[in-house]
Amino acid sequence: MKKTLGAEQLQAAQLEVLKNMFIAHLGLAGVPQLEIAKIVRVDLNRVNRIGKSLKKRKVMPRGN
Repeated sequence: MKKTLGAEQLQAAQLEVLKNMFIAHLGLAGVPQLEIAKIVRVDLNRVNRIGKSLKKRKVMPRGN
């Protein structure tokens, strides 16, 4: 049987997800990675990892 997360653990997990989303949105908005790390108060490696995955997922615009 799985253990259920306590309220504090759940809140910490939600905070990490929100930080990742904020990093992704700032990256898509063109904010430099060093500035994102300062704003979100996370390690630059975390910002770089998320930024790399965003670059890989960019879709090339179609010519109409």
